[in-house]
Amino acid sequence: MKNIWQGIVDLTYKSNRDVNIVLGNDINGQEDCQKLKISSDSVLYSIVFNSNGIIIDNWIRIWGQSSYNNEGVYYYNNKYTEYISGMILVGCDVVGGLFAINISRFNDKNLIWYFAPDTLEWECLDMKYNEFVAWTFQGNIDEFYASMRWKNWKKDVEDIEFNRAVLIYPFLWAKECDIEKATKKIVAIDEIIEMNFDYSYRL
Repeated sequence: MKNIWQGIVDLTYKSNRDVNIVLGNDINGQEDCQKLKISSDSVLYSIVFNSNGIIIDNWIRIWGQSSYNNEGVYYYNNKYTEYISGMILVGCDVVGGLFAINISRFNDKNLIWYFAPDTLEWECLDMKYNEFVAWTFQGNIDEFYASMRWKNWKKDVEDIEFNRAVLIYPFLWAKECDIEKATKKIVAIDEIIEMNFDYSYRL
């Protein structure tokens, strides 16, 4: 497991992005991994065991263990069980998008799926968890988020806390949404997640 974690740390040094690893507590990490029955030889286990999470460009948050300051993988999976049957949530972005490993909900098992805030639908990213982590460090996430980012996004998100996000109104999925003109408000990420899940079922 140490080799896996060192590989992740080494990857952050090679990244041209702003990558911030929030170190965690071994005991907390092990407890969360046991609760979720995460295999000890996996990249997910290593990240949850060793960290409170990883922040990329202040935009993507790969969740780790739960702590006093940062909610983690166990927290979100325990809270949203009614919405994520057959999946394990592993991260989010600052506009409320969610990343999850598909266990049994869709045909493509063990691949990362993205719950998009601009469509309120799950879409397969055709990559496994370890590939997803590498993609956030080195992949073309700028292209992926081209329609969800505004001119001054870097400045607007640089000081947002780990458990908070940007609520955009009109909502990203609304036809009326003009990303540059839309109102942007910092709220708890839970507020956006709950709202998006609710609207996805109603619409």
